[in-house]
Amino acid sequence: MRTDLLVNDFVYKAITDKYIVVFEKQFKRNFIHIQDVAFTFCFMIQHYDKYKGEVFNMGLSKANLSKQELLEKIQTHVKDFAVVYDDYYEDPDKRNYIVSNDKLESTGWGPQWDLDRGIKELIMAYQMIVPKMGAEFRNGFPLGYANQT
Repeated sequence: MRTDLLVNDFVYKAITDKYIVVFEKQFKRNFIHIQDVAFTFCFMIQHYDKYKGEVFNMGLSKANLSKQELLEKIQTHVKDFAVVYDDYYEDPDKRNYIVSNDKLESTGWGPQWDLDRGIKELIMAYQMIVPKMGAEFRNGFPLGYANQT
């Protein structure tokens, strides 16, 4: 599992550390579930003759969110964690990733997953994977690898 991706990382920290310190909360990103990525490849293979040579953005139209908006969404699922906004660090990548998926959606393609469903799946996965949800796994040791001998 990619724990370095923003949604995965934020959900992990919310349920293990119970706090998140976020810099540059206004930067926007677009999100999509890996199942929808795979589904999109299958969809395009099935419609290859019609769309060969075309280029499409792939994402969730309803998920062009800032870091703050993403955290607010996670807070609807994980109630007991704190968020602190502090610009102690500056991301060298100043781009916002606001994606239009209109062209892909005009083909009849539609996502099977929404962000809420993905967050719920992550919460269940982390609860199964990490046997102890506590500070001993904080930040540097994702998924509890710190205690393996």
